[in-house]
Amino acid sequence: MINFVIPIILYFFCIYALKKMIPIFKKKSFVDKPSFRSNHKSSVPKGLGIIIIPSIIFATFITFNLQDSLDNKWIIFLISSMLLSIVSFIDDIKNLPAKSRLVFQSIVVLISIFFFKEDIVFFLEFNGIVFINEYFSFYLLAFAIFILWIWIINLFNFMDGMDGITSIQIIVFSILLNFLGLLNKAEINSQYLSLILLSAFLAFYKYNKSPALAFLGDSGSIPLGYIVGFILFDSMTKFETFLALLIILLYYFLDSTITLIKRFIKGENIFVAHSDHFYQKMIRKGKSHSQVLKIILILWFFLGGLSLLSLKLPLISLLSGLVLIISLMIFFQRKI
Repeated sequence: MINFVIPIILYFFCIYALKKMIPIFKKKSFVDKPSFRSNHKSSVPKGLGIIIIPSIIFATFITFNLQDSLDNKWIIFLISSMLLSIVSFIDDIKNLPAKSRLVFQSIVVLISIFFFKEDIVFFLEFNGIVFINEYFSFYLLAFAIFILWIWIINLFNFMDGMDGITSIQIIVFSILLNFLGLLNKAEINSQYLSLILLSAFLAFYKYNKSPALAFLGDSGSIPLGYIVGFILFDSMTKFETFLALLIILLYYFLDSTITLIKRFIKGENIFVAHSDHFYQKMIRKGKSHSQVLKIILILWFFLGGLSLLSLKLPLISLLSGLVLIISLMIFFQRKI
């Protein structure tokens, strides 16, 4: 019962805390001011992730303690999430150099991967994966996880540019994760965490939906990417649900990755903020945030079905998801 009580308490706490803090952030000028690349027309308080993420961490800490399931790996998870939120909140206020942020993120991820060491070894041995030798295989997979994890952290930051989009992405991700847990396809800690994430972002969506009254800022999107990466790789090393969780995240992956590649080919600075994402193009063409989000939400509905189907038909599900997303991005690109 406590596993449901804590998320409910968290929901109402986040509602209350955000209501109180939004005016304070406005008064302190912690706001995202409109610019030529903005998707909003008025100043909106940013950095409210500093409320959401610590609340998630505290609720997770209490839940895992009550369940006696707080091992070293999850302790590192909680500490890393908090540190990323604090450093990113400083970035929200003072705009830290991109290289400094990347170095800090890399250190956090490397430490986290160290505590995944036994899980990675088990994954390689269980699946009989050997490249040259077992040591080379371990470091190759660890390096691949490192690169992908860093990318997940930053793509959540890149994609958080429309009212409600990241809130809904986390909501559908959490629902899927919880459903996988009910099917015994996810670790029990991940299932608890899914309920906590769901309640926190249902609360945040109340203020982040269009027209947005608050933005997560880096203090929310950066640690959120870390949390999603942690769940993703934890599922990979223990359950055959990596693909299922990846499919529900595919739109974020493809939109951000293709946009980055296009900017790189054009010789544009990939570290400079922009509004070149496919969904942003629809907004610039006159569609409202709500209209674009509804279209993406329909996509997520189908991706959720494909995620579950991937438990039986992985290749067909993945290819179908790719076709759906690429078709939607072409639609966004060409729609007038």
